[in-house]
Amino acid sequence: MSQFPHINLPLQHKLTFTANPVNVVPLPDGEVLMNFASQPLITKLNANLEIVWEKIILGQNANYVSSKLSASSDGRLIAIAGMTDIRILDAAGTQILHTVEHDSWGWFLGAACYFTRDNKTIWYVLPGHENEPDQLQVIDAATFEILATSPLLESQQYTYAFHHTPDNGIVLLEAAAGQEQSILMQLQLQDGAISLTTLTQCNNVIMGNFAPSGKEFVMAPHYDGPLAIYSFPEIARIAEQDQEAIFAGSKDFPATEPDNINYSVYFVDDHHILIVSQFGRLLLLDRKDLRCKAEVMPEGIEFTAYDLDGNPTTNPDYIYDYSSNIINVMMVHNQLLMTTGDGQLRSYALPV
Repeated sequence: MSQFPHINLPLQHKLTFTANPVNVVPLPDGEVLMNFASQPLITKLNANLEIVWEKIILGQNANYVSSKLSASSDGRLIAIAGMTDIRILDAAGTQILHTVEHDSWGWFLGAACYFTRDNKTIWYVLPGHENEPDQLQVIDAATFEILATSPLLESQQYTYAFHHTPDNGIVLLEAAAGQEQSILMQLQLQDGAISLTTLTQCNNVIMGNFAPSGKEFVMAPHYDGPLAIYSFPEIARIAEQDQEAIFAGSKDFPATEPDNINYSVYFVDDHHILIVSQFGRLLLLDRKDLRCKAEVMPEGIEFTAYDLDGNPTTNPDYIYDYSSNIINVMMVHNQLLMTTGDGQLRSYALPV
């Protein structure tokens, strides 16, 4: 008997690529924009995951730094943040409207550009020169004039990620130093200056997303800590759940190594949270008690058991852990998008 009830998700659409997508960016009318780990290619897809256009846009993909893609919510502008420059393009990806050149990012580092919800400003991070700190900059999205600049953290130590909040005037910036440390900062542009507050209550937890109500957001543990819920705009921890309680008695996946949260957690609606586990499982939690109420089973997702040496095994006495063919799980346009190890992008309805 299964530990949790199953929610089966039929496959809606899929598309196979020759390289794995590294960024999937929402556009208006259900469309998405994508780029890839090893190709200077940008692809636009419609809501059925059909190719609208593909463009070769040269970027630097070296030292494990892939060009990072973002777009304005109205679809008018595309931003490509590469190793040594930032380029703002028109909606068709054919004209470069603005370029910002900078020192080269180091291995695994960098940051995608951020468009505010009103599409009036663009935020980005520049790598620090020599011993100077990394730099945060804000420009006008219409004129590309620099509006404000502020120092950030130590030079070339962090990968940065911007996050929208329910308040258009407040931006969250996440800084991750590999597996060593993660920091969350609250940013505001006030009277031509950037106000930056480090949210120490969110140290070493990984940003998930906001509930549709906008009153709270979920964060995943960096290591063995609990899943946590924070209020907004107060940003106070208001609920948490230990991982052991979430995965207690995981009968469907017996293994030497216990399953755990793999950095990815999402509010599906105000009452449910979806977590992606280290084994590649999708568990649906009840917001009230943060306990698992169902396991989500997307069509076509398969699991492989491995022994201690990393070899596939079917012998239950030697199973150390598991892995599914899922690489990334995203919530885009009110649906689940998944990338898989065989180069597919797959879409499914939400599990609630």
